[in-house]
Parts: sequence; structure tokens; C-alpha cells
Amino acid sequence: MKNKTDKHDMVRRLSWYLYLNFRMTNMTYDRLDEEIGADDSGPPNHKQVLHPGTAEELTLHGYQLSPGKAFFYYVLSVILIGSPVLFSYWKPEWGVYWKRRKCPLSQADILIITDADGQLKVTPVNAEEVDANFDPQYAVTSHHESGVANGIQNGATDSTHLTRPVQRFMRYFVYQHIRYIWMPHKKSFSCLYGYDNNTSISSLLNDFRGFSVEEQMQRQQLYGRNVITVEVKSYINLLVTEILNPFYIFQIASIILWSFDNYVLYAACIFFVSCLSVAVSLFETRKQSQSVHDMVEASNTSDVIVLRMTSEKTTVEVQTSMADLVPGDIVVIPPNGCIMACDAVLISGNAIVNESMLTGESVPVTKTPVTASEEKEIYSAERHKRHTLFCGTEVIQTRYYGTAQVLAVVVRTGFSTAKGELVRSILYPRPLDFKFYKDAMKFIGFMFMVATIGMTYSVYIYIMHKETVIKTLVRTLDIVTIVVPPALPAAMTVGTYYAQNRLKKKGIFCISPPRINVSGKLKLVCFDKTGTLTEDGLEVWGVLEVEQGKLSAPVMDASSIGHTSHLVAGMATCHSLTYLHGNLTGDPLDVKMFEATKWAMEEPSDEDTQRFDNLIPTIVRPPATTYPPNPVPSTSHTILPQNSSQVLLHPSSLVIDSENLQSNSLSSILNEKSQPRAVPSSITIPPLLPTLPSSCPVPQNSSSSFTQPFCQSYHSLFGLPSYHPQAPPCPPSNTCAMSPHPTDTVCTLVESTASVLHLNTGDGEAPTQSEKKFTSSTQDARFVEQVPYEIGIVRQFPFSSNSQRMSVMVRVLGRQFMDLYVKGAPEVVQSLCNPETLPDDLGSILTQYTVQGFRVIALAHRTLDTKLSWHAAQRIPRDQVEKDLTFVGLLILQNMLKQETTPVIHQLKAANIRSVMVTGDNILTAISVARDCGMVDVTDSVLMAKVTPPVTGQASTLTFEPVDTPDILVQYADRTDNGDIGLKLDDNRTRYHLAVTGKAWGLICQYFPDLVPRIVARGTVFARMSPDQKAQLVEELQAIDYIVGMCGDGANDCGALKAAHVGISLSEAEASVAAPFTSRTNNIECVPRIVCEGRCALTTNFSVFKYMALYSIIQFVSVLILYTAYSNLTDPQFLYIDLFILTVLAVFMGYTGATSKLVPEKPLGNLLGAVNLFSVGSQIVLVIVAQVAAYFYLLHQSWFVPNTPTPEGEQDNTKSWETAAIFYTSVFQYLTLCIVFSPGHPFRKPIYTNVWLTISLLSLTVISLLMLMSPWPWLMDFMQIKSDPDDPLIMFRITLLLIVCIHFVLSLSVEHFLASSRFLKKFFQWVTCKRVPKNKYKHVLQDMEEDCSWPPIGTVIHGTHEA
Repeated sequence: MKNKTDKHDMVRRLSWYLYLNFRMTNMTYDRLDEEIGADDSGPPNHKQVLHPGTAEELTLHGYQLSPGKAFFYYVLSVILIGSPVLFSYWKPEWGVYWKRRKCPLSQADILIITDADGQLKVTPVNAEEVDANFDPQYAVTSHHESGVANGIQNGATDSTHLTRPVQRFMRYFVYQHIRYIWMPHKKSFSCLYGYDNNTSISSLLNDFRGFSVEEQMQRQQLYGRNVITVEVKSYINLLVTEILNPFYIFQIASIILWSFDNYVLYAACIFFVSCLSVAVSLFETRKQSQSVHDMVEASNTSDVIVLRMTSEKTTVEVQTSMADLVPGDIVVIPPNGCIMACDAVLISGNAIVNESMLTGESVPVTKTPVTASEEKEIYSAERHKRHTLFCGTEVIQTRYYGTAQVLAVVVRTGFSTAKGELVRSILYPRPLDFKFYKDAMKFIGFMFMVATIGMTYSVYIYIMHKETVIKTLVRTLDIVTIVVPPALPAAMTVGTYYAQNRLKKKGIFCISPPRINVSGKLKLVCFDKTGTLTEDGLEVWGVLEVEQGKLSAPVMDASSIGHTSHLVAGMATCHSLTYLHGNLTGDPLDVKMFEATKWAMEEPSDEDTQRFDNLIPTIVRPPATTYPPNPVPSTSHTILPQNSSQVLLHPSSLVIDSENLQSNSLSSILNEKSQPRAVPSSITIPPLLPTLPSSCPVPQNSSSSFTQPFCQSYHSLFGLPSYHPQAPPCPPSNTCAMSPHPTDTVCTLVESTASVLHLNTGDGEAPTQSEKKFTSSTQDARFVEQVPYEIGIVRQFPFSSNSQRMSVMVRVLGRQFMDLYVKGAPEVVQSLCNPETLPDDLGSILTQYTVQGFRVIALAHRTLDTKLSWHAAQRIPRDQVEKDLTFVGLLILQNMLKQETTPVIHQLKAANIRSVMVTGDNILTAISVARDCGMVDVTDSVLMAKVTPPVTGQASTLTFEPVDTPDILVQYADRTDNGDIGLKLDDNRTRYHLAVTGKAWGLICQYFPDLVPRIVARGTVFARMSPDQKAQLVEELQAIDYIVGMCGDGANDCGALKAAHVGISLSEAEASVAAPFTSRTNNIECVPRIVCEGRCALTTNFSVFKYMALYSIIQFVSVLILYTAYSNLTDPQFLYIDLFILTVLAVFMGYTGATSKLVPEKPLGNLLGAVNLFSVGSQIVLVIVAQVAAYFYLLHQSWFVPNTPTPEGEQDNTKSWETAAIFYTSVFQYLTLCIVFSPGHPFRKPIYTNVWLTISLLSLTVISLLMLMSPWPWLMDFMQIKSDPDDPLIMFRITLLLIVCIHFVLSLSVEHFLASSRFLKKFFQWVTCKRVPKNKYKHVLQDMEEDCSWPPIGTVIHGTHEA
């Protein structure tokens, strides 16, 4: 029975086991076999590509520990004294290959990441345990065992799944401070975004009300702490890192080797110098790290108020550290501002922000909240930047509605923020595709090959001399330390370091030193126009108003036009200006436009600068002379004279003075904060703002003639339920107005006030009967006569570079409807207007002013529906109101060229550096400025590209039309066979320039991609370009091999500044990260300075590199000759050469400054080019010839006794005549080559201007001459040089000096008259059969020159795609 029971139990368990086994094999939570990114070279799912096809592309390869490979790795490391470990430190990917095996990404504990530039990075996969409430899309379920710390859970057995508790983990890796998280349902890693990706505006407005503490902790575990920090390593850590550098490892090995060879003094000196170098390096590295750390750490230390959800589902304010912020948090922006520590979207209130740290633009920017009209849009930090507070920017001041607060939703934290991205660009700059660095590495490889030859010769010599194995090995390895100097890589940066310091003294700061070398090869520079080529400040030249279907004559003083003019009202209201610390602040164009009207702008009083109500908008009013009854305030709020009547809407009471009801300004009605005067005939009404009663607050003892109209108006004004009168209606208006009783006067006042404000809080409901009664034409006219002309700005649609316009919704005091004013680019505004309202002469007038270089702004107006309420106005989409406009006129602004612009453009042109204008302004204005500054010569022609988009059945078309082309130079040619018409010159082919608008550029890129290289190769003016299009243009120029520079003010040019090889931001900020270069000088004079310093740095780096290479060759040749003679240089001789000659000269060679004049020639950028190889090769030959000549001359001397080998075990006889002759000759060769490789003109100043180098050369020359010509015994003994006290051998010494002089003359002649000649360059081109240009842009230009039909004028080019 028992056996039967046991069998039954066993069958039951087996059934459960099979069932569970079946279910578990189908579970996906820990069977994470991927089906994407399979790699044939490894196991399935071993590879994944993130961000494919972008600059951020990452290729992941998964690896896990292999016990067998790891065992052999560590055994080999012990045998080879840690060499594999050292190589793994230098090349981490090698360590992964040696110790690990490929595996699926779901099991990987280490990843090898390859970026878009081919660089490799090894990073671990981390795993953190999470609770049961953690977001399931990021949670991986596994069992708690040893492998789980690295996310390895598939090794668990089935019994483990039954017996072990289930754990939940989050797997992720961090690459360049960005977290990538494992997505179990996608079976892949994915970049962890905040709410800046695929989040709707509606969600930002409605879905975030504050997290609970538990939710915040979960999100902090997911996103990490909100900190942007740069690690400051300890000195011990830095010391270990520095010592393990290949340079110092090589130095340590060399010191040990020299010690074995009895060069103890030399080894000790090199060790001391190396220690000193390490100490200096540690100090500088720590100092720079601390500086960057302090710069980025400022936003990590302060606290912030956030909204937290309690267990009772109520929201409370909590003060927390900014480091604890997570995406989705609601932060309260303090009234007095703060430094933002995250990227956040405003959802209520306004903020005035200084973004100079990010953009370099010092003008404060007003940030507005997102609105319901945008709720269908997907949030984008770039598109909605006017609503976004970026990390690192300074909030100067906030303004909010009523008792509400300025709230923002956190969308990005940490290194994902705008500031974090910029800091990452500093910490991880993209490698420059610059041949100098690649060629340098190849040259070092070539030197190793030379060292191999020398080592082979040394082995042969010592075998022939029958030397010991130890001596042979030591001397052979010594050749490597001679031929490949460890300081060679450092020599490549000497010129860059000095150039960076010189630029800093000139107010130009560089955060990417390698870019200095690149600037020396600049071939094209793009310039922004406004604020870069032209002055920042615009001056209003005049206005043109539409009158009877035509534009009037220009009016120079806009304030002379009547204040009821829509043109003037548009100028006074259509802006985003604000008062900051008593100063009018905003876009310079808006400031000039508003000041030209001479109107006054009023905001909330200074006592309440952070608060404004929906019922208290920004108000503008014309000058006092236009309506004498209204006093012009001297402060931001209105102060009434003693004899004026008051109507005060006060937070504590509403006091109405009925004795002198004559004229009242809206600001007096709504903004007066002073205490009301006590007058006998005043009536006090309970508070209206900010808290409104739910029913009419009828004063006690009020008559029925007052109660009904007041309450009807009150209920209508504030959207309360309809009031049902309990008493007789208000007397007729004429009776009420004439009544001596205060209550009757108040009746009329409230009626009129309701008609003036008409702030119906409904969504466009029709007026009630009482409203109609109170807004009768008679009363309205009577009240409007009493009220001055004032305009309240109800809502702003801010300016956008993409839309090229801005607009405002306003209400005039006394009117029951709102108006819309729009200003922007004429072509944009024109497209939004009713065609019948456009002046007949608009096109001709617009062309007349733009071709003269004026900046033209168009203005339009629209009267909005009377049913549009205030609340509806805040929600209505922009495109629903910006239509059916009435064109009202043009604003003409004069933007003068900066006085430095034209000389710089001519200087660049003389240096064969092409200049291109990239602007958001009108294309005709841009062409005029291009002509004025010299980008387009007077005799050059300009062709404008006009593109039409495709329509059904028809392809897109492209035509080129001349723009003010001189008839004397351009004429139409006869039609060619294909019907095209081209430009034809009288004798020479004319220079022509293409001008392209942003709209045309977009269509060309889409429908004429094959013509893009021709457009950018000949394009000089690119107008109406958006920020993205500017960056795209830079990339297209780079695609045809231009080395591109970009110079702008940093505001709308950030993308282009970063995309360019050399981005230059004109900013007052010293550490602006908008571009690699930042110039405090607010003009383009910095461009030629940077180019000059770049050319100087490139030339210096080439010179020092060649000098270091020749130093190695000189010493290499000397040692090989002395090895043949059973000798070598002595300890003091090595010290004199390496420390006193090489180190001093190599350091001071870079001190030579750059010339201040640009020349057409460009410095060589190819280290392994034929010219450079000839230069180095010829000098090597001359070095060998000189030393061999000195050696053979010594051998033929009658008094010469050859050196003999020493007995085994004894040191070589290094104090010999062979050593003396070679030492004398080689010492002067080091000095000679320093002079030879220190060129002056055309890129550097003459060598004598380098005072320290000149003094060093003279001093070393004198010392060397003394050793050669005056062999003082004490000096000879100290230097261990062979000499004869009885016979100075003057003729022998003079002959050596003669050999040295001949070598000097030949070296200088070959370098300056042969290696630098154009003849040699052409000769090498002929030898290498180089018949076509190397750069793509030269091919494009050549093709256009050979194409007689290009550019086609008047002929339509059809696109390749149809609609």
C-alpha cells in the first residue's frame, strides 16, 4: 500500500514537473533569446545596432566570462611578468577577447561598443534589484544566484525555478554618461529617454500632478540622480594612471636599460626630469578637472520646491535637493529666479531667462507656458524651446497668474539635459578626421622599421666583435630608445598649446585645442548676418503704411502717425518686451521698433514684479500729447493726480469716486496699489480679486436701482450664473448718469466697465440681455470718450525661426472684441493676408528697399470675433487666428555693416578662403549686404534659385534668375542644343554666385539631390534659413571636402557651429559651450586671427615633429658609427644632447608667433606627403654624409690611433677620437636643424622674434664652439672628450668646423630653396601622374566650368520625383 502511494505521489509530482517545465520553457521573462541583430560571426543575438544611420550609432557586442580562457590569460600574465595585463589596460577590448567569449546580449556581462567613428569602448552591464511595483517594461525576472549580479539568469536550472525565490532586476549599461536599459519585451537595449521623446503637450499639461515618494524613488532608480559631475581623481589615482601611460612605461624601461649599460648619471637625470614632468602633469590635470568640475557642479547643490502626492491623493509642496529630481516631477520656479538643474517645460507662468551659457546670446529670453492650443503636438526641445527652461540657464525672474505659481514639468535630467549634452561634448569630443594625426602614427611606425634595421646592424656588429649576449642585447635594445624618442607624440601638440595661449590673450577661448590645427586648413567660412556681419542694433529708418490700396511715402517718424493706426498699434504691441530691473529688455529689433512709436508700456508695479493677473495684462499707450486727459506714468504703475477721479480694483476693496468721473485709464482701474482716498461719496464693494464670491456681493443699504444692474454686470463680467432681479430694474441710462446719487453713478460705471473689459470667462457665449443693454451705442460712445486709448496684450504667439513671424492678441480699452497683430518676414505675412488687402506696389517697393540692404518687416492686422472670450483666446491654436489678415504696412530698419566686416572679408578673399552668408533675413537684403561687404564683387553676377514644389502629375521645377546683374558683363548666349541658356562673358568666364532661400534649399535637397554639390559649391547667399537648415548646409559643404568654419552669435546658429570643423561664437561668455571657439570681440576680426594661429600651430607642429625625427636619426647614425668603432657616446655627452639641446630647443621652437597677415598659400597638412618626405629624406642624407665625412677625415689623420675592443667584462673605451669627432659634428647638426625647421614667412614671424629660442641657440652655439675650438682640460674631462694636451690639433678642429658649416649651408638651402619651392611640388605631381584635383569641390567646380550650359538661365530644370 505504501509503495502504491509512493508511486502515485511520484506520478503526481512528475505530472506537475512536466507541466511546470512546459510552462517555464514558454516563459519569456528569463528566456531572453533575441531575434534581432544576429551576427553570423558569433552566437545568435550577439550583436545589436543602436541609432542606426546617425552620428550616435552604436554597435553592441555581448561577451561573458570564459573560465578556460581566463585561466590561460592569468597564467600567461604571470609568465610574462604582467605584460598581458598591461596591454589589456591600454587596450581593454584585447582583455575582453582574451578572457571572454561571445554570447547573446541577454546573458552578457560585458559589452564592446563601436561608435560611428570606429572607436571601441568596453563597458560592463549592470544589474540592480527592483521591487514588485517597478515599471514592468524595464524589469527582468530571474532567480537569486551568483550570476545575477551581471544579469545572467538563463543558467538557472528548472529545479532552481521551482525552489528559489523570484527576483526582479533592471539591466543597463552607461555609455558616455547616458543610460541604456534592457527592454525584455523588445529583447534589446534601448536608450533611456525622459519625457522629451514621444510625449504630447496634452500629456505634459494634464498627466503630471506630482509623484508620491515611492514613485519618485522608483524613477530615481530608473533614471539615476540628477547630477552633472566631472570626476576629480585623487592624486594617487592620477599618479597610477600617469605612470601606466605608454610614454612613461617606455621611459621606465629605457632608464632600466641605460642603468644596465652603465649610463647611471644619464638614467638618474632622465628619471628626475620624468618625475618632475609627472608632478607638473598631475597638478595641471587635477587643476583642469577641478575647474571643469566646479563649472558644472554649480547647479547640483541647491534645493528646489516640488509637488508631491500624498497618500490622501492631495498635493503638497516639498523642498528637496535638485539632485533628487526625476523626469515627470513638478517643480516650482521661485519668484526671484534660480539656476536650472534640469530641462523643464513651463505649464504655468512666465520666466525671464539668461541663456548665455548655452547659446552665447546675452539678451534675456522670455519663456512662456505651453497652452491647450498646442496639446496635439509632440513635445520637442528644439521646436518648443520658447516653453523650455534648459539646464544651466539662469532664471532671472518669474511672473505668475493670480495666486498661482510658476510650475514646470521636468522632462530631462542629468547628462541627458541640454547642459549635460554640452558637457559630454567637451568630455568626449568626436575625433577629427585630420590626416596629421594619422600620418604621425604612420611615421612612428616607420621609425620602428628604421630601428629594426639598426637593431639588425647592431647585432651583426657585436657578433663580429664577439661581444657577450647580454651586451649585444642591451646595445640592440638601446637602438629603440634612440630611434623612437618617447617625447615624439608630445611634440605634436607644442604648437597647439602655444597657439591656444596666444588666442586666450586676444580674448578668444578654445575648448577643443585640436580644432586649432584644423583652422589652419580652413577653405570656407560661413557667416551669420545680423549681429555678426552687421551691427546688433537696428535703427528704424521709416515706415510705409497702406493707404487706398498702395503703400504711402516713407514716414521717418512713426510716432507722428495717429495712434489709432493699425501699423503703429502693431509696432507697439507685437513684441515680447518686458521690464527687467527697470530696463526694457528683449530682442533688439523689438526694442527699436517699440521705441520708435514713443509709446509707453506698463506692467505690474515694482511692488509686485513677480505677479500678474489674467485681468491685468501688459498695457501700452501712446504718448500723453495724443490724449491730454491721461497722465503718463513715470513708473511701472499709474499714479493719479489729486484732482482726477478714481476707479480702483483693489485686492481689498473697490472704491469708486463719483465726484469727478471724467477720464480713467485702464491702468488706473486695474493696477493702482495705493490706498484709496477717503471721500464722502465713495462706495466700498467687497473684494473682486483674487478670490471672487460665488454670488453678487451687494453692499448693505444699497438701493434697488443700484442692485440689479450691478449684479447683472457682475455676474456677466465674471461668468457667474445669471442674476435674477428681486427689485425694479435700474433707471434709464440718462437718468442714472445724471442722478446725483452715488449709487446711480456706480450703476452706469459698472455697465460701462463691463463693456470696456468684456472679459467673459465663457467660451464665446453670446452676450446676455443685460450686457446688450449696458453696451448700447450711446453709453459705449460716452464711456469711450472718457477713457484714453490703451491696448492690453492678451496673448503672445512668440517668434519662431521656422515660422519667421510672431503675433499678439490684444484688446483696446472700451472695445468688445480683440485684435490680432502679426509681424514677420514679408513673404510669410503676405501669404497669410487676404489678397485684396495687399498693396499693388508691394513687390516693387519691397525689392526697392531690400536690394539696398534694408531689413524689412511686414505687419498685418485682423479683427477677431466678438464672441472670442479671454479663456478661448488662451486655448485657440495659432493657425486659426493667423489667417485672413489685412496688410497694414512695412517697417524699414537699417542694419549697418560693422566697420571690421569689409576688411576681414577682403582679407579672407585674398587668402583664397571663400566666404558664405547664412542668414534668416530676406534674400535681397542678404544679397545687398554681401555686395556691400565684398563677398560678391561689383562685377559679379548673382543668380537666385527659384523652386516650385511638385503638383499632381508634374515634377518640381528649378530655375535661376539674375538679380541686379550688370548688363555690361552678362549677356544671354545663343541657345545650345539642349535649349539651355548660360552666362557668357566677353573674354573670361564671369564669376557668378548663387542665392538660395531656405524654402528653395529644402526643395532642392528633396527633389534635386544631384544638384546640391553644385549649389553649395557656387552658393554665396543662403537666406531665410532655419537653424536646422544652417547645420545641413555646413554638412553638405563638408561632404564635398571643404574644411568649413562657421561664425555666428550663437543664438540660432548652435547647430551649425557644432557641425562645422571650426565653430566660432561671438559671445561675452568666457566658457560658452555653443562652439569650439568663443570670441569676446563682437566682430569677425577673430576669424583671421584664428586662421593665422591655426596655420602657425600647424607649421610649428610639423616643424617640431620633423626636428624630433631628425634628432633621432642624428643620434641613430652617430651610435651606429661608434658601434663600428667599438665605442659610444659618454654619459655627459648624452645629457648635453638630450637635456640641454633637444629639450630646450623643442620647447622654445613653439614660441614663435603667428604672422598677422593671411596669404593665399596654405600650410601642408599631409605629414607623409611628397614634399615633407623629401624634406626629411634630404636632411637625413645630409646628416649621414656630414658624419661619415667627419669620421673618414679622422681615419686619414696621421696621428690617429683607432680604438680597440676592450677585454671581456670591461667597459667600452668611450673616451676616444671617434667619439670626439662624431660628437662635435652631431652637436652642431642639432643646432642647424633647429634653425632649418623654424620657418618664418608666410605663416610665422621671423625666428629672431622668438627671443628665448634665439638666446638658446646663441648660448648653445657658443658652448659647442668652445668645446670644439678651445679644448680646455677641465671641460674635456667633464664632458669625457678625447683631447691631446700637448697638441690642440687646430687644423683638425677647423676642418670639422668647416664640415659643420657646409652642412649648415646645404641644409638651409635644400629646405628653403628646394623643399619649399613650387617647382618641387609640380615635379612630384608630374611624377605621380596627378592630373585631377583631390578634393571633391574642385571636381564640382571643374565640371561646372566645362559645362557651357551651366548655370541655365530662363530654362526650367525638372526634378526627379513627382508629387
